[in-house]
Amino acid sequence: MIKKDLAEMRKHMKIGSTMLQFNDLYSIYLKKDNLEIIHKEVKNINMLDEESQELYIKNFKKILAGALDTKLFQLDFSDTDNEDNSQKLLYTALESEDEEEKFLSLDTIVNKLANNYNYDNDIVITFVYGEYWKGAKRRSIEADEAEDDSVYSFKFIIGSINKVEYPKKAIQFDYINKEFRTNSSLDAIINLNSPMDGFMFPCFNNNYSDVNHVMYYSGKNNEVNLGFIEEVLNGTIKITAAEEKKCFNAIIKEVVGEEIEPETMQTIYENIVIQGEEIEEGEEAVLSIKDVKRVLASSGIEEENIEKLEEAYEGTIGNTNFDFKVDNILPDLKSKSVKIESENANISIAPNALGKIKQVRNKHGKKCLLIELDEDIEINGFKIKGSDFLD
Repeated sequence: MIKKDLAEMRKHMKIGSTMLQFNDLYSIYLKKDNLEIIHKEVKNINMLDEESQELYIKNFKKILAGALDTKLFQLDFSDTDNEDNSQKLLYTALESEDEEEKFLSLDTIVNKLANNYNYDNDIVITFVYGEYWKGAKRRSIEADEAEDDSVYSFKFIIGSINKVEYPKKAIQFDYINKEFRTNSSLDAIINLNSPMDGFMFPCFNNNYSDVNHVMYYSGKNNEVNLGFIEEVLNGTIKITAAEEKKCFNAIIKEVVGEEIEPETMQTIYENIVIQGEEIEEGEEAVLSIKDVKRVLASSGIEEENIEKLEEAYEGTIGNTNFDFKVDNILPDLKSKSVKIESENANISIAPNALGKIKQVRNKHGKKCLLIELDEDIEINGFKIKGSDFLD
């Protein structure tokens, strides 16, 4: 799935939406200390009061929110021949017309979670069934079709893992009985604002349901719950966006050496952008090793250095078949996302301004950072006095 599809799907997650509708809600309370299910219930979300619906829908939207490969990860399934493989269980839960069979499949997934429990609190696992109608093409204002005409229909399940919290002892006012009283420590609160883990099955790609992948959500950036991924979802994960960027930079360093001119780095970024723009709309922009070779060659890197690329791939990733996602390896081009750090100063600079900086030595042989400026610099309201040479 691409971020545009996820954003479009989240947009329709609201009460009264005609493009995305939720129905059955299955909630299970799992105790931490004895790993027992102490309660479970099935409700139709549309039968709840509006405030409760809003709380649940907000929670489900979070499961599809965040940057790809940072909080959201599209996983392959592993061990697909196993009868209790989660791909088969989720498919049965999604497609079975037998109510008992579909909830039994979800119970099996909950049992896997209990057997691989790694949370500090009691938890509530909530599954919701939904259906999403997606238009086949963009429509202009002049188009004859109505905005909510649907062509493709996707059934899905979202699973959300939320911690249970107990309130501190306090005096509260009972509006019904008009009295002050001590609150009960048994009134558990389900924290729907910060899901710890979650998933959506199936994914959808190019307007087709993709039952061979599951979308995993992590509650923390660039940190994944491997036990949940491998033992509960039976999925496999490649690397996070941060790890991917680190690998790419390590490969470039292996090829060009420890030192590089800032303008060369800027040119590499610009050529990656150009390479990404050649991808057809709706497809994810990735760079194969051939694409990286082209980027380096067009950035002025010597051929003898580019010849080291395959060896750098093998040493860093372990193979030459890995495709880097453009969004993961590029700094944010719209902000001052490149950090320059030293003992005395930290500077942020836009990637397209890298050509304006140089590391030089003054007449005393001391290293200096030279930045080309378009205007005077101020510190605390004072303009810095200029000089025509480096002292």
